[in-house]
Amino acid sequence: MKFSIVVHAHQPPDNYDSVFEEGLERSYGPFFNLLEAMPEVRISAHFSGSLLEWLERHQPAFVRQFRRLVDRGQVELVAAGMQEPVLALLPEHDRANQVLAHRAYLRRLFGADATVGWLTERVWTPEIAQDLAKAGIEAVALDEGHFIAAGLRLEDLTGPFTTEWLGHRLTLMPASDAMRFSIPWEPVPKVLRDIRRLARAGDHRIVAFTDDLEKFGMWPTTFEKVWKQNWMRQFLEGLLAMRNVEVVPLGEALAAEPPGPRVYLPDGSYPEMLHWSMTPRAQRELAATRKALERAHLWDRTAPLIRTGLYFQYLSKYPEANYFHKRMLDVSERVAKTHSPASVTRHLDPPPEAVRQLWRAQANCPYWHGWFGGTYLPLLRQQVFRSLLRAENALEAAGERRRLLRVFDLDADGTEEALVTSEQLVVSVAPADGGAVVELSDRARAVNLADTIARRLEVYHDADDPPYVPDRGRRGVFVDRFLAPGAPPGRRGDIEDLGDFSGLPYTMRAATRRGEAHIELKREAEAPGGRVRVEKTLTVSDDGGALRASYRLTGLEGTVAARFATEANFGICFPQHLSGRLDAGSKRLDLKRGGATRGIESCTLVLDDPKIAAHLTTSVPADLDARPLTTMSRSERGLEENQQALTCLLSWPVRLAPGETFEVSLQLTVGAPPRARRR
Repeated sequence: MKFSIVVHAHQPPDNYDSVFEEGLERSYGPFFNLLEAMPEVRISAHFSGSLLEWLERHQPAFVRQFRRLVDRGQVELVAAGMQEPVLALLPEHDRANQVLAHRAYLRRLFGADATVGWLTERVWTPEIAQDLAKAGIEAVALDEGHFIAAGLRLEDLTGPFTTEWLGHRLTLMPASDAMRFSIPWEPVPKVLRDIRRLARAGDHRIVAFTDDLEKFGMWPTTFEKVWKQNWMRQFLEGLLAMRNVEVVPLGEALAAEPPGPRVYLPDGSYPEMLHWSMTPRAQRELAATRKALERAHLWDRTAPLIRTGLYFQYLSKYPEANYFHKRMLDVSERVAKTHSPASVTRHLDPPPEAVRQLWRAQANCPYWHGWFGGTYLPLLRQQVFRSLLRAENALEAAGERRRLLRVFDLDADGTEEALVTSEQLVVSVAPADGGAVVELSDRARAVNLADTIARRLEVYHDADDPPYVPDRGRRGVFVDRFLAPGAPPGRRGDIEDLGDFSGLPYTMRAATRRGEAHIELKREAEAPGGRVRVEKTLTVSDDGGALRASYRLTGLEGTVAARFATEANFGICFPQHLSGRLDAGSKRLDLKRGGATRGIESCTLVLDDPKIAAHLTTSVPADLDARPLTTMSRSERGLEENQQALTCLLSWPVRLAPGETFEVSLQLTVGAPPRARRR
């Protein structure tokens, strides 16, 4: 029996240097040091392009060590999309090209090619077979669950299978779930007994173990067990000692096999990924169903027949991820027109800057959330926007004509949005979501100041005592709210929105006039005491770095007595160490604690990393409430509270009988921080 080890290593583009260094110290370094000391062990290894790029810049000695192992035939290279995308999320022309680029990069670094593929997050759709085959990939390993979902039984999964899409053939190898669940969690003797039992039975020609390399040292408790207690050395020594087990790379093992039986697999991923995509209620119902079946001793028999969840459902669960996914699709289409990789090309090494930045924006990490931070991590979301903005800048430098205003269904929700691109700003307005600005990007600094995420309840929150009230709509800039009349909200109290405006649809008209984009938004709805019309006009000059908002409120029915508020959520927390200030009137407020002040005509947010400032002025003095917006999300270390944004709420008391009006204008200017005064 052949036993194939396939390890996968990845860090997101622009992750903290400290995380890359931790991976090298606790996982990648110890693993390949051990491998170099045991030349009889031959494996397959996938390193994502983003991780290799960092290693090439910062740890060339490790790259040289890795090449030595490749040169002596001890490591077989495995390829995927260059920046570790979920291929199914990408336009067809980007799928094969990313894989081809990764193969070219591997050839340049290590002098060897890769024809075995790694499927990111094991997200499979049938047409992926064609994309991988076009990219020169001959085989890929998938979880056993993919095959069982197609109607096969566990005892059928003893070797490779053949699939195809429109005549493009691909070899599929089932990866052992039993090995993935036991390595390195079970004692070494038990794991070796299980492998020996499979070899003695004689049914399996190949057993493939595929898993994350970070599992060996970076996950909680694993460094002590795997390296200090020598779990890995004992395991590999035990494997080598088996007479009837040959440890060989996966591609080599498959090359010695005849073509396997034909199979067509439904879309899928590993079970946890699919379950995490479900709503909290559905996840709880599934957990209750499992417990009931386990009590009836039916779970083992019925589990393979239960399919729940879909990877693409993350785009419904997290509208913020859907937004930057659709922004990515738009940029991809424009990149294809400019640089012509609308079909598979083998001449993108190195790729043009717009292509390179687009691919970085396609890295999978912020597009989903499960046991790890994913969509909830500001660093990952901001990296997507940074790369998209740099790709757009590169397109313009390559000759693409910039359009000040585009009105189209950007996020594929059935309602048109307005996307404004001036010389300095990108402003995106979502009329279906409260007429809010959901992107406010500084093009020169490649920063989206409106990047944040709304508070939602997750399955791991206490259902009886949730950490917060979920938001009705997305967070953004110029979010319209009506609060209770009287004093501004207290610092210890929640901000309670009593109007029917935020997160709800506005009508929109957009046009360009004399070098300016004008976006007119309107909604009539309930507010405390009556009914009111809110008219909001957003204006951006073609050559300016300012966004102007003009409000006109008109009483329609009853007497509206409330505080009208407009809210700006500044996503300021993507640096590793938050540093900056909010100057409001005579007060200087701390970004982590916030604060309040009354009767201000302006306030300025200054960030030190990245160096950027937002200056907000108002025509009518306003009361300011600034507070951190935090979410509670799950990571491998447990529940973590993350500051997502600084919420700045400007409010004014209003009392409107039918026909009476209230007007206020604001200007938000984004750009370089003011220079510090010399003393």
